[in-house]
Amino acid sequence: MKLISGLCHPLLMATYLSVIILIGAPELFSFSVRTSRILVLAVFLTTCVIPAFSIYTLKLFSRISNLELTNKDERPLPFSFIFIWYAVTSFLFVYRLELGRPFSTIIMAVTILIGMLFIITRWFKISIHATAIWSAVGIITSLMITGAITLFNVLIGSILLAGLTSTSRLYLGYHEPREVWFGGALGFSFSFLAVYFFG
Repeated sequence: MKLISGLCHPLLMATYLSVIILIGAPELFSFSVRTSRILVLAVFLTTCVIPAFSIYTLKLFSRISNLELTNKDERPLPFSFIFIWYAVTSFLFVYRLELGRPFSTIIMAVTILIGMLFIITRWFKISIHATAIWSAVGIITSLMITGAITLFNVLIGSILLAGLTSTSRLYLGYHEPREVWFGGALGFSFSFLAVYFFG
């Protein structure tokens, strides 16, 4: 179960989605395979590596007790760092690189969702894993409904993986059922509607 939680870590979701979109709908982008690889690397660095390093640094300086952020009261500071990095990424990709509407909508929606989580987690220990992976499912579902991608197997696989990830958070004792359910519902509904109406 720890392996599933690790492989489906929230900070990896943007990278996974970038790969899925670039493979499933390359026609949405007007750049070469080499540029696509650079884009995925840039997404990985700005939405995973740098935020993860920020969280690790907070742990080194004892600002958080563990990397899992199990203490609700310790979550606001790391979340603020993550939000800042995602906001910078959104600015660079949306306003500087102009990568197209679907991709821009997704990265902005994810950034807004992180901002919402920053606010929610101050009062309620929502499952970030569930929110992130069900957000990915919502995005993929919306892209399929609008005809942007036709990766039915990817959708089924992502739903199964989301179920396993949500179950793993309960099994490991990090969350109560309502925290996982609320996270999953928020992630899916917000991301689905954002991509459906603005993507």
